[in-house]
Amino acid sequence: MDYVYAFNAFETVLWSLLGLFCAVSAAKLPERRWKLFVAAITFVAFAGSEVTEMQTGAWWRPIWLLVWKAACIVTLIVLGVDHYHWQKRCRTQESKFSESDADP
Repeated sequence: MDYVYAFNAFETVLWSLLGLFCAVSAAKLPERRWKLFVAAITFVAFAGSEVTEMQTGAWWRPIWLLVWKAACIVTLIVLGVDHYHWQKRCRTQESKFSESDADP
């Protein structure tokens, strides 16, 4: 087994575990449930693309594998940006809440 195959196998396990983590988190965070569910599906799909890459030997061929990987990456970036903005809104609301408590 060469190092590229081993690295792809590692990535398959990593993305699968991240997908599982997101699925479990979706059950605990109802306000973010559907976005965590989408992330879970995306991570599992990305793991599947790694398995396919192990069989084809390249991430850019066949072309549909490249499109598959790009779709997963774009989805994860969109979810990450959304999460960043959500956290920012939460921090702003918390600071407003704590300021109103400080005023008599």
